[in-house]
Amino acid sequence: MNQKNSLTYILVLLHLFLVPLVYFKTDVGPLPLSIEIILIPLLVIIAFWEYMKGTIKLNNVPVKPFVITFALFLLASLISLVKAQSLTPAIMEIARFISYVFLFLIVVKVDFSKKQYINFAKVFALAALIVGVYGILTYVFNFKLNVAGLYALKEAKGRVYSTITNPNYYSAFLNFVIPSLLLFAVVYFKNKKIQLFFFAFYGIYVVNLILTYTRAAWVTMACALVLVIIIMPKKFIKNIFKPHLLIASIVLFAVVMFLPDFQSRTNSAIYAIQTLVFPSSPNVLPGGDDIDIAGDEPSDEVDLVKKEEEATTNRAVVSRTTLWKTGWVMFKDNPIIGVGTGNYLVRYKEYVTKYPDLNIGHDEYSVHNSYLKVMAESGTIGILAFLSIYVTYFLYLARLYFKQNLLGQVVALGIFAGSATFMVQNLSNNLIFIPQLNIIFWIIAGLTLAFLYKNSEKSSDY
Repeated sequence: MNQKNSLTYILVLLHLFLVPLVYFKTDVGPLPLSIEIILIPLLVIIAFWEYMKGTIKLNNVPVKPFVITFALFLLASLISLVKAQSLTPAIMEIARFISYVFLFLIVVKVDFSKKQYINFAKVFALAALIVGVYGILTYVFNFKLNVAGLYALKEAKGRVYSTITNPNYYSAFLNFVIPSLLLFAVVYFKNKKIQLFFFAFYGIYVVNLILTYTRAAWVTMACALVLVIIIMPKKFIKNIFKPHLLIASIVLFAVVMFLPDFQSRTNSAIYAIQTLVFPSSPNVLPGGDDIDIAGDEPSDEVDLVKKEEEATTNRAVVSRTTLWKTGWVMFKDNPIIGVGTGNYLVRYKEYVTKYPDLNIGHDEYSVHNSYLKVMAESGTIGILAFLSIYVTYFLYLARLYFKQNLLGQVVALGIFAGSATFMVQNLSNNLIFIPQLNIIFWIIAGLTLAFLYKNSEKSSDY
């Protein structure tokens, strides 16, 4: 059945275009109002109505494993309410989760045509390109920049966040998209002009990522590149050394090297990793105290600058690890069902008062780690159910990858690597609980799985 004019199809297009570009959140009296509160219920109602009318039909994608894992986490969240001190944030968080579930199940199960999937990709690519270009323009013209964390930056005007509300969140969005852009530029397209266009698109995103000055995101991007090369070494390495792409790579590398604070921030990222992985290293400053790394007085101005940068980095690491410890302590005190979904911030002041060494001077502060947040709020039951959702997702992608033609492999690997970076960055931020990012993640995930399933069926016919 041809459903190209279905309202469900149009609403999915609107999600793909509007959510990255015009996300908003406000209050109408006592009630919150945001783009997902408008778009997702509308999509659910319209999809149900059109399915009952026969305007749309369902595909053969097996979603039972997802339904089971979603249900398990929902059950764990509901059980955790026994310990919740405040039901309002709990109900809101559960409602958001349910909305993501409905969004995903609709886009993964509605039987769209190949042309419609191409249109979905084009619309999202257009939105992503606008986001990237706008991000660079905000830096060039010095408007809408985030100035938090500038104490560690000497040359930068500020941190870019484009349309994604926060530089850390924006970096996660960029890393989610970057692997696909690179793979289409290097592996899939053969026309030089199209290859260079997509490589330029990729370059815009890399520059944006640097200008977020999110160190964890830089490291994650590098790891994603390694993952792409490991999984598709022959096709990727062979093509990247073609003259036009090699020159483009050199130009991009030169541009990145001369971006403000890139080299010092890179050194800071390496030092931060060293501090986290080898906390007892003699080069690590204890407690963020401003002392000489080697135990000697600095010999010149360069040493002074280096000492100051390392001390600043160490203070940031200590602050972040203290937040993680707070989440861990909250989990240890409530290991089975947690403190209640959505109640981490409700209990935060209580815990930093009870354990003064966890206090970093705030009455409320995010744990900056999605997994610790789930552990603290819904305990062992919750984290196991939560992780099962994403394990199922990655297993689907991995299984479908081996049934694809070149296009399907590029799509599967791009989304797999992008999703992996998203999961890794959740170790240092609560990205999974940011509605704008989660809508983008689950709608792209659902459409990708449905496309790959349809593409594998087509491929098996040849």
